[in-house]
Amino acid sequence: MQEINTIYNEDCLQTMQRFSKSNLIDIVLTSPPYNMTERKGGESDSGRYDVYEDWMSEEEYIGWTIRLFEGFDNILKPNRSVIYNFSYSIENPALPYKLVSAIEQNTEFCLIDTVMWKKKCGLPFPANSKRLSRNWEFVWVFVRKSEKDSYENNRKVKSVSDKTGQNYYDVVYNYIEADNNDGKCPYNQATYSTELCTQLLDIYCKDGWVVYDPFMGSGTTAISCVRRGLGYVGSELSENQIKFAQDRLDKEKEKIFISNNIESLF
Repeated sequence: MQEINTIYNEDCLQTMQRFSKSNLIDIVLTSPPYNMTERKGGESDSGRYDVYEDWMSEEEYIGWTIRLFEGFDNILKPNRSVIYNFSYSIENPALPYKLVSAIEQNTEFCLIDTVMWKKKCGLPFPANSKRLSRNWEFVWVFVRKSEKDSYENNRKVKSVSDKTGQNYYDVVYNYIEADNNDGKCPYNQATYSTELCTQLLDIYCKDGWVVYDPFMGSGTTAISCVRRGLGYVGSELSENQIKFAQDRLDKEKEKIFISNNIESLF
C-alpha cells in the first residue's frame, strides 16, 4: 500500500521497498542519525533517541548509508535531488567527508552543492580548549550523476540576455540562518527546525511535489510540507515519535484551517 501524507512505523529501507518504482517521490529531505559515537557509553552517547541506537562502526555506518542512497535511487523520480543534513561529531570529525566520498564512489549519486546552516547557538559549550563550539552544520545536496545538468529545483529565471538568450536566475546563497529546532521532544534530542526545512524546500521543491523523510522523528519535515501545501511520506522506528509528530501535524492543520477561514471572511 502506497499512501502519501503518512508516517510509516518501520525501517526506512522497508518503506523505500514499498515505494520502489512508484513514481510518487519528488525529493528526499532528511537529517539522519549522525553516528555520534562508535560504542555505547562513548563520549558522544547521550541517549539521543528512545529507540534507535546511534553507534555503529565507521565501516558499518558508511555501508548503511550506501544502502540508503540505493533506496533513494529506486524511489526518486528522474531529475530530482536528495537534501541531506549531516554534520560531524566529537569522536569522528572526518566522517562527513568520508561519507560524501563513499556515496560518490558507490552509488548513482554525486554532490551537486553544499549549503551551510548557521544555527542560533552552538555546541559544545566552551569547556574544551581543543574544539571550537559548532554553530553551523552541513546540508549536502545530491543528484544522480547522469542528471547533474538536468535536475529540477525551484530557482526562478530573473532575466534573459538579449544577445545570447542566456537565462540568469535569482540569487540564492548557499548559507541559511535558521533555528536549531522547534523545541524539545522527549523522545528525540537531535531534531532540526521547520525554519530550516522550509527554506530548503523553497529552493529545491516545486509546488505539488511529494517529499520523503526516511527519519521523520518528531515530524519537522512533515510540518514544513503542510505549511507549503506539499505531500509527504515518512518513516520512523519510534511509535512514541510518530504519536508526537501526529499531534504536531493535527495542531498545524487546525491552525491553517482556522487561518484560511478567517481570511475568507475578508
